[in-house]
Amino acid sequence: MKKMKRILAIICITCIAFGMVGCSRLQISREIATVNGRVITVAEFNYYLENVKQQMLTEAGTQDATAFWDAEIDGVKASEAAKTRALEEVLRVEMACIKAEEKGLSVPEDQLKQIKNSVNLSDKEQQAMYDELKKTTGLTDDLMIDLLTKTSLAGVYVNDIMANDPDALSPSEEELNATYNAEYVCVKHVLIGNTDEEADTSNLSEEDAAKAAESYKLAQQAKAEDVLSKAKAGSNFEALVRAHGEDPGMADSPNGYTFTKGAMVPEFEEASFKLAVGEISDLVESSYGWHIIKKYALPTSGDDYNQAMENVSSMLMEKKYNELLDSYKPEMTINIRQSVLDGIKVK
Repeated sequence: MKKMKRILAIICITCIAFGMVGCSRLQISREIATVNGRVITVAEFNYYLENVKQQMLTEAGTQDATAFWDAEIDGVKASEAAKTRALEEVLRVEMACIKAEEKGLSVPEDQLKQIKNSVNLSDKEQQAMYDELKKTTGLTDDLMIDLLTKTSLAGVYVNDIMANDPDALSPSEEELNATYNAEYVCVKHVLIGNTDEEADTSNLSEEDAAKAAESYKLAQQAKAEDVLSKAKAGSNFEALVRAHGEDPGMADSPNGYTFTKGAMVPEFEEASFKLAVGEISDLVESSYGWHIIKKYALPTSGDDYNQAMENVSSMLMEKKYNELLDSYKPEMTINIRQSVLDGIKVK
């Protein structure tokens, strides 16, 4: 059942303040859409939007949203892409609830009780986070309970599919291998840092501290260029990593980093995916310093391989689940209040 982690994480959309899932009593403030007459509120949509925003910022490798939402992603403004993704997710949950009810499925009573109690937080820090969430989205306690119950029912629906028709969501070996080879890379790198973390500048003036930092950075860049020339000349790359690398993670990952997009800082990630197996990059500068990257063949066994394949499996199952839900759209009456959607600002 580990394969279902990613799907359930998307369906259940873990609450920022606490970790419950789950809806279906309607206390409507303002609607943004209906599915077969069932209302989706603006507050509910905003909840999904907040989650999508965080996902997109993480995927982009930034938490600085100042200019991000005005930028374009595949020709679409990032803010509009976020609203589209949030709308797709909330519609899918509603359709899953409809399908679950058609099959006579329901949320277990003990879970319903747990959901109702989940909005009564005794921890002051969690309560403050929950209050901020309500302020940001416009949710009330009752609307939150409705939303959590919906996502919980969607989870019940997924579990029913997996129990009775697991092949509907299970990817083939060919799909797993093709996605793994296309979406993952394995690299090792020599990192030469650009900041002296151990430097004591407490006795220096601001100007002298800045000069010392700049001097250190220039010396480190020269070192990085020297290491790069050795790597390009054919020196043993693993030996260079051990002798000059300043990334402690390399010692913990002797076989290199096996990762997919969104896992590393953008500059490192972009350079890694551009390399051919065996190729060594030029200097790649990031906030950490200078990277000299070498690409290796993807592992075909071991912990890194197993973890990557589990992630690939979950990703493909999520895709299949979304495609299944989207296939229900023609049989449902979906109305979007476009003027309301257009009026929502992403910032």
